[in-house]
Amino acid sequence: MNYQDVTSCRTEPGSYYRYIIVGIAFIIMMIAWGINYSFGIFFTPLLDEFGWTRAMTSGAFSLGIFLEGFSGMFMGRICDRLGPRLVVSICGILLGMGYMLMSQVSFVWHFYLFYGVVVGIGLGGTYVPIISTVSKWFNRRRGLMTGIVSSGMGAGTLLMTPLAGWLISIKGWRFSYITIGLAAFIIILGSARFLRMPKNVYADKHFIPAVQPEPIQPKPIQQAQKKPLQDVTAVLKTISFWLLCIIFMCWGMVTFAILVHIIPFAREAGFSRIEGINILTIFGGSVFFAKIITGIYVDRLGSRPVFAMGLGMMTIGLIMLLAINELWVLYLFAVIFAFGYGSGSVIMPNIVADMFGLSFHGILLGIVNFSACIGCAIGPVAAGWLFDITNNYYAAFMTTTLLGAVTFMMVLSIGSRK
Repeated sequence: MNYQDVTSCRTEPGSYYRYIIVGIAFIIMMIAWGINYSFGIFFTPLLDEFGWTRAMTSGAFSLGIFLEGFSGMFMGRICDRLGPRLVVSICGILLGMGYMLMSQVSFVWHFYLFYGVVVGIGLGGTYVPIISTVSKWFNRRRGLMTGIVSSGMGAGTLLMTPLAGWLISIKGWRFSYITIGLAAFIIILGSARFLRMPKNVYADKHFIPAVQPEPIQPKPIQQAQKKPLQDVTAVLKTISFWLLCIIFMCWGMVTFAILVHIIPFAREAGFSRIEGINILTIFGGSVFFAKIITGIYVDRLGSRPVFAMGLGMMTIGLIMLLAINELWVLYLFAVIFAFGYGSGSVIMPNIVADMFGLSFHGILLGIVNFSACIGCAIGPVAAGWLFDITNNYYAAFMTTTLLGAVTFMMVLSIGSRK
């Protein structure tokens, strides 16, 4: 992996406001993504009420993830230019409206419009702008801080999954969507008021990577490092950038196929609804710790080896899931899967920064995240389609296992940019 030259090792600013930024970003990610990842709780009630196929029901979630990634590219660019406050405020309005409108769904096109389009575009103003903003506030502890912020997704899953399940059990899924939509509107819009870029943005040629290189020694000109890439166009011409996009697309297919279908899989295997909810709850709690641990080790070891370890663990967990039909295996898988999922979402902003610097971090992270979201959109629909034609989840989960192994091997092939 190549890094841009460090021509001046400046210390980070003394202001402690950057830690307030981390806390605010954590809260926003917890609410926005915690609600989104509780979709599996609403899956069965929607099937029961409307009689849609699993592929059709998964399709709205997939459309939302696709539009999250697509809009995230533009949100990232706007954030680079105007800052995160405006972008995240728009996100809060759209998410609140989208979830509250979900309570009025009567036809499948309502579902696709409210969840797939409105919520999807709203989510586009969360991950890329927020993670990119936090990355620009930190130099040496970037991995840890982005890990903490990303762990908000896990904390949100841990909080919102049982809350949504409880609201559904006492008042129904429509009331649940009204409640969580109103909460998202108030909390995200209020928190966005405190977000801003650092006064002296680090996104320049003096980028300091999370894993510090050896002190620079005078070298002959012919042995000097490659010249830093000066614009987005130059980055888009590199093989390594597009390999990175393919890797995260495959990662998205695997992780979201499992995330959306793990509760229906458990129900088909004969386990109760509460036991299915427990799987997502354990996953959410594990993701919280997995992302922080991943961030710490990214700072120490670098992005590629930590990502490879996470994918390896996830592939082993999928093999266990296919081989053993026991509740304890599902719970253990939730923990292992959390590290595979968590490693990708934490490493994505760090590996982009490590390989290409911070000057265009928002737009580059947006493109890589969009690639991941294409995979996230394809995975659940493909798994639902395979279930619909085979009447079981074996083919779907076997496919995700093989794809996970292929992704693991691709990560090992990442080199310096070319």
